Amino acid sequence: MKTSFLPVIYGVLTIILIGLVPCSVKGQVLTKRQLTETDYPLWSTMGLERLSEKGNWVSYKMSYENNVDTMFVLHTKTLKKFVFPTVRVGQFLGEDAFVFQRKEALVLFSLSKSIEQIIPNVERYNFAADGRFLVTLEKGTTLVIRKNGQVLDSIEHVNEYQWNTESTKVVYATSENGTGAVGYISLMGNFAKHTIMRPAVQTFKVLKWQDRGKSIAFYGIDNGNEELYYYDLVADHLKILKSSDKNFPTGMKITPDQNVALNVSRDGKKVFFGIANSIAKDTTILSGGVAIWNAKDKMIYPNRKLLATVSYPQYLAAWNLESNVVQQLSTEQQPWAMLTGKQDYALVADSYQYEPQYKWIADMDYYLLNIETGTQELFLNTQSGYMDQMGISPDDLYITYYREGDWWVYNVKTKEHTNATKGLNISWDNRTNDPGTELRAWGQPGWTTDCKSILYYDYYDIWAISPDGTQRKRLTQGREKQLRFRFDTSAISDRQEFNYSAVAFYSYDLSKNVLLTALDMYSGANGYYMLQPNKGITPFVMGNNSTSKLQKAKNSDAYIYVSQQFDNPPSLLFKKGADSTVLLQSNVHHKNYQWGNSKMIHYRDSKGNLLNGALFYPANYDVTKQYPLIVYIYEIVSRDVNQYVNPTIHNTLGFNITNLTTNGYAVLLADIAFEKGNPGYSAVDCVTAATNEVIEMGVADSGRIGLMGHSFGAYETNFIITQTNMFAAALSGSGVSDTMGHYFTINTDDNLIDCWRHENQQYRMGSSFFENQEGYYRNSPLLNASTITTPLLTWAGKLDENVQPRQSETFYAALRRLKKEHVMLVYPNDGHIFYNSKNQEDLTQKVTNWFGCYLKGEPKSKWMKSDVDQ
Repeated sequence: MKTSFLPVIYGVLTIILIGLVPCSVKGQVLTKRQLTETDYPLWSTMGLERLSEKGNWVSYKMSYENNVDTMFVLHTKTLKKFVFPTVRVGQFLGEDAFVFQRKEALVLFSLSKSIEQIIPNVERYNFAADGRFLVTLEKGTTLVIRKNGQVLDSIEHVNEYQWNTESTKVVYATSENGTGAVGYISLMGNFAKHTIMRPAVQTFKVLKWQDRGKSIAFYGIDNGNEELYYYDLVADHLKILKSSDKNFPTGMKITPDQNVALNVSRDGKKVFFGIANSIAKDTTILSGGVAIWNAKDKMIYPNRKLLATVSYPQYLAAWNLESNVVQQLSTEQQPWAMLTGKQDYALVADSYQYEPQYKWIADMDYYLLNIETGTQELFLNTQSGYMDQMGISPDDLYITYYREGDWWVYNVKTKEHTNATKGLNISWDNRTNDPGTELRAWGQPGWTTDCKSILYYDYYDIWAISPDGTQRKRLTQGREKQLRFRFDTSAISDRQEFNYSAVAFYSYDLSKNVLLTALDMYSGANGYYMLQPNKGITPFVMGNNSTSKLQKAKNSDAYIYVSQQFDNPPSLLFKKGADSTVLLQSNVHHKNYQWGNSKMIHYRDSKGNLLNGALFYPANYDVTKQYPLIVYIYEIVSRDVNQYVNPTIHNTLGFNITNLTTNGYAVLLADIAFEKGNPGYSAVDCVTAATNEVIEMGVADSGRIGLMGHSFGAYETNFIITQTNMFAAALSGSGVSDTMGHYFTINTDDNLIDCWRHENQQYRMGSSFFENQEGYYRNSPLLNASTITTPLLTWAGKLDENVQPRQSETFYAALRRLKKEHVMLVYPNDGHIFYNSKNQEDLTQKVTNWFGCYLKGEPKSKWMKSDVDQ
């Protein structure tokens, strides 16, 4: 249906000029010049790419470091372009209008007539599904409804409004002089206004639609007396729940606070909401006097103190609208809760049951609670608390969970547990390739729409397996090609949103084409494949580059996507059928500058593991020369091999590949394979092997190699230079140096003792300090510091609550005592990563100075010199 363009309102009419077309100059040969810091502001970042419903128009935004944003709209065939300066966000209305906000005005721009219409004082706006109705919030509290440009109604004193999922109805609440009202507007075909609550001495808040828009739930508040309302639009019937009702849990009250979200079940038969004790909890228990830290407490004192400050802890409850029964689902003893597919059951658990323990997320015993009867029974004990290791079927029949190296399925009706993947001889988790760290399953992305198959990921591929395990099919053949396939969740509409303690889950219709993402585990290229019914997988958009942000037009077989390589700025492409067309090449001035390129290299550690490294060549690379090399490390970093990097002095870690390569450095991002109990030595093994590979290639000068890492990468850097003199300079930021001190640190970011990071996570020791003291000592940078010969620069943020700055201070004290070449930088107003622009600039400059001195022979900057040297 053709969308009518709104007529001019308030008599404001502006002609927008189409962007000037640059003239080409034939015969000119441009000499590429070296990139300097003064050129950096030329670079911009492309984002917010959107496609109109039929694919005739595309929009995108270009952002610059000076906070200037410009929105562009481009015709996908004629390349006709419109430019909208200072606009940050916009959307298409049909194929003729582009709508955006400019300051406090709404602008509707006609793409066919090149004119704009302005509606002033608009704070929010939305269009109904058919594009004819426009709803705006004007002057803060006035809701205005227009159809084809004509004002149909204005509703004053609106304090909240919400659209239904289909964008066909709007519910709103008004508030004036202590009285409130609730109504809704129907915007399907004809405009209709309905009253739900006539003016009453109440304030109404948290308006929540049922999934299909057939009912609404909301709260009413009057001097602390909270009520819960449910309105059935079809039956035109309102139900009210009060805390004083006989069916309400004794000693509890309704709490509109959104710590527990208000939701209507998808079938409209239940309302889920938050309740709390009607009598406030004593919050003075831990508020003063002597702090008592008992080693046997389930929670350490800071968390106990924090919990004790909550006067009315909230819990999840369900109101059964047919029986009018209210069931409390989560409790003080079982605070964790998630709903099953049809929301007839809840899984509940005590998240502190196995405390004190030393994983990031504790195991739990899960109970299956019948929401109608309130009865519960043990479903699974000592099961992982990671939600990527559990999934629920949309039809309420099954719960799948990962245990003992296999995926299991629980039948809710028969109460039977089945090992669905038994005997497949497939590794479903990371224990083989990354021992010592926390056990992570590769994933359970969802279900087929008919619920006859559960979908699972192995390292490479996607599997469809029936709940009883008798039907098993590998949907992709990634293992043979070293491709990792995953569903593209951005293209999926059949999704259950956030489910309290759980995460969203997806359903996939495998009778239709399904889009997959693909990552080449050998080359680092990434793109998209199509999974076709009865045909398998075929490449959709896949090349030797990075392809991302693929979007399909709503009403057309047209797509847009972004493609880039390190030496090719992001391009916006349009695809219809088999052909792709470049609509936009960002940062076209890139071609005027000397630039490096990148490739994936491969090397083996001492155990024979084949690893990847992303090698970035210096600009104007000469094969007859050897260059200074900077090696950047963390864990798996090589997958950035195809990422284009804008040059900038505003770097959160002081590290920028383009800055370095355009200043004569080669850069290597080296991957690391870890051995359980030996994180430091694993890093030494892999990083030296990667560096030697680049030396043998003739790219790097073995006497001019630098090493750099941040956070865990900084720990690795600190340790590596205790074991080798390969590196002429090193830099570590926000890193651990004293592993024992870190092990026993109470982290102020999460109020946990950091030993879990060593025993069961990133530091990969796999056991406690007391079980393997020698291993902890062996992998400690501090205890091996006496062997360091590499000049080291460390930096830390004074506000860092993740890795506390005293870790850098401890290493400084050791290196000072050992009379090593070392400088520590401590920034007073930043944390683990730098967000302060001045700090970013300063750190970037100091990184340049440090490596320039030790890898290029440049004189020391003043800040690098001691008071003895100056």
